[in-house]
Amino acid sequence: MKAIEGAGLRPNAGGPTAPSPMSARRSTSIAPALLTSEQAAEYLGMSEAKFHELRNEPWMCEPIPLGPRMVRWSRADLDAAIAGMPRQVRRPGEPTQLLRSKIERAKLTGNLQ
Repeated sequence: MKAIEGAGLRPNAGGPTAPSPMSARRSTSIAPALLTSEQAAEYLGMSEAKFHELRNEPWMCEPIPLGPRMVRWSRADLDAAIAGMPRQVRRPGEPTQLLRSKIERAKLTGNLQ
């Protein structure tokens, strides 16, 4: 009986042996290489809505189609996309809104001060 238990099998009252419930479950210690949109958003630390918004950006990687309505995202591709993501450079001292309004005013008046 020890050899059967070690193989993940246990005695069944109705028959010779059956797989144990533990062997039927997936191991939770293995991280999937392909992620759903929800998992990819969690991996990147954002909401799923923001993740879908970023899908349209030119630097974002393409999903891997597995069927007509099933796509997955590669962790490696997501890491590469993040590495190539453009960085915003903040100018010290002047808020973005103020700078934007100055640019718009300069366009309208032609005064570039």
